[in-house]
Amino acid sequence: MRTRYIILGLTALALFLVFRFLLPLVLPFVLAYFFAKTVAPIIHFLTAKLKWKKRVSVIMVVCITVFAVSGFLFYITSMVIGQAILLLQKIPVYQQFISEAVEQICCQCDQMLELRVGTSYQYIEAQTENLYHNLEQEVIPWLYSCAAEIFRFIAQIGAGLFIFFVSTLLILLDDSFPRIHKKMRPIAKKLKYAGFAYIKAQGIILFIVAVVISLGLFLMGNDYAVLFGIGIAIFDAFPIVGSGVVLVPWAILEMIGGHFYQAAILLTVFVVSAFLREILEPRLFGKEIGMKPLFVLISVYVGVALFQIGGIILGPVALTILKVVNEVLLQQEKAAQEKEKSDVQGSSSE
Repeated sequence: MRTRYIILGLTALALFLVFRFLLPLVLPFVLAYFFAKTVAPIIHFLTAKLKWKKRVSVIMVVCITVFAVSGFLFYITSMVIGQAILLLQKIPVYQQFISEAVEQICCQCDQMLELRVGTSYQYIEAQTENLYHNLEQEVIPWLYSCAAEIFRFIAQIGAGLFIFFVSTLLILLDDSFPRIHKKMRPIAKKLKYAGFAYIKAQGIILFIVAVVISLGLFLMGNDYAVLFGIGIAIFDAFPIVGSGVVLVPWAILEMIGGHFYQAAILLTVFVVSAFLREILEPRLFGKEIGMKPLFVLISVYVGVALFQIGGIILGPVALTILKVVNEVLLQQEKAAQEKEKSDVQGSSSE
């Protein structure tokens, strides 16, 4: 048992070092490898059943898949950016609406506290002006200073996509994938159905929930349906939190404002998205993962603390890997104990 804990500790340390230092360097190649494994059955069908040449099959399948996914992502990204720009343009309108609402609330507070009318609002207005001044003096210059970093980040993404594309072609054109060491095959086999199933399942569920929420907001006539749909779907991916953190209070505010049609759509979208998650999670995750929501939430929190935004994925992946390693070690310990027990019984019978 002590050996198992030592191995788990060393595995956790190795995962931290790999995710922090090695993964950023080899990420395009890792993604290319798993993408190649995904499209390999299609290429095998084209070459074995339809008798196409392997080089033609590889180039056609990779190009069509990459261009289709890239086109879809470009379309969604352009819609999100357009809606974000529209939201920024309408900020003064929303600011005026919020200002009027806050002024009314402050007047009521002044009457309740028997203060001079306008005292609370003047205080809030002064604090708001200080906030705007700090933003103008600190945040905006910082954004300008980050412009060069943003362009460099975009260039790195472009280079990474090119390397991913070329690496995928080279891996598929090779005769065989790299073979896994014999001792690592039990763990690799479990990770095939558990470790990377988390990313696959969350990606599928995130996409479906985002589509459902975006359609609901579109029926409401919301100008930011795709932008808010994706944002709320990301909330839905967090364990325990869910999309209800946004949709339910939003529906309550709509009912208070007398917009019962919009409130009904929001509540319906919430129920449908929650129902879909409850239905899809057992089917996509299966019995191989079986992680408690609290542990997943802890892994997301620790992952974000260590790896920033990428920790949302890396945290649960690391937790799944540790779970799989622990299960394999437990099986080995159980097998060793049974063998020792059988040896003792055999020696006693002699």
